[in-house]
Amino acid sequence: MLVRKLLLLVLLPAVLVSQSCGPEDVVNPVTPPNPHGGTDPGEEQTPSTGTADPMVICTFNIRYANTSDTYPDGTSAAWKDRSASVKKFFDTVKPDLVGLQEIRKEQAQWFSSQLSSEYGYYDVGRDSNSGSSVTSAGGEGVGVLYRKDRFELVSKDFFWLDQSTRSLPEKNSDGTYGAWNSACRRITLCVVLKDKKHGNALIYFFPTHYDHKSTTARKNSADLMVTQMKSITKATDLKNAGVVMFHVGDLNTQSDNAQLQSLNDNLYYARLNAPGTDKYTGTFNGFGDSNSIIDHIYYGGKAVKLVKYWVDRTNYGVPFLSDHYPVLLQWEYQ
Repeated sequence: MLVRKLLLLVLLPAVLVSQSCGPEDVVNPVTPPNPHGGTDPGEEQTPSTGTADPMVICTFNIRYANTSDTYPDGTSAAWKDRSASVKKFFDTVKPDLVGLQEIRKEQAQWFSSQLSSEYGYYDVGRDSNSGSSVTSAGGEGVGVLYRKDRFELVSKDFFWLDQSTRSLPEKNSDGTYGAWNSACRRITLCVVLKDKKHGNALIYFFPTHYDHKSTTARKNSADLMVTQMKSITKATDLKNAGVVMFHVGDLNTQSDNAQLQSLNDNLYYARLNAPGTDKYTGTFNGFGDSNSIIDHIYYGGKAVKLVKYWVDRTNYGVPFLSDHYPVLLQWEYQ
């Protein structure tokens, strides 16, 4: 009995450490968990069986908090004047898994408190060298919301969109950042969740925000995402992987732009593949008449069956929830 207890004390930390989503070049890399047994959580798995409610994935650039934004009629579009309507959106639509962009400190505090009864929350400030939340690091970041009644958090991590994914990109003499000369430091989160409504099947979620100025940074970010997703999920074929994965965010370019070719070659694209009437509806509104499609949902995994794609332009009490619309995908297991 004593020997068995000692073995448990030795093995338990190793088990806990193995449930992580460390990128390929992380120091002391670890292996993601395999929910179906065996050694590979990638395409060799057989997806979990059983029924589950359809799942709604969302990407939402919330527009960073400031006091200068206005609507076309001149009224304030500051975060304090939009937040109640954003809450109404979440209470109404109840998305299961959300990627958030442009989070500032007061917004991070708001999401982690106002939605805490239903959602778990995680964010990372893009200028933090330790992965701290913007609540302590300041600046701007990327975040995740996940419904606690559906998911169990397995692991959370992040990496920079730069040549060195695990080091804070340095500021260059021209004011850009890192090897790709991004206008801002850019990050991607990696969150692994167990779907409690479908046999604890794993969902890999990669929300991000690509650079808004550097075309080189956007192309390299797309290329890097494919490499990182293959490394983290252990799937050589992302489209036919045995686990489900989503890469969502404001990518700051149209989907047919050559900068996103790696994503289009290696992942499925929800907007054009899913049923729905919003295939050509703009996702960026600029608090006005802009109509470009720059917010995207990519996905992989042979278990994914698309149900509906839509851009939510509902009036929840203000003309626009943000200068971007929430973009949503409903899917179910097949």
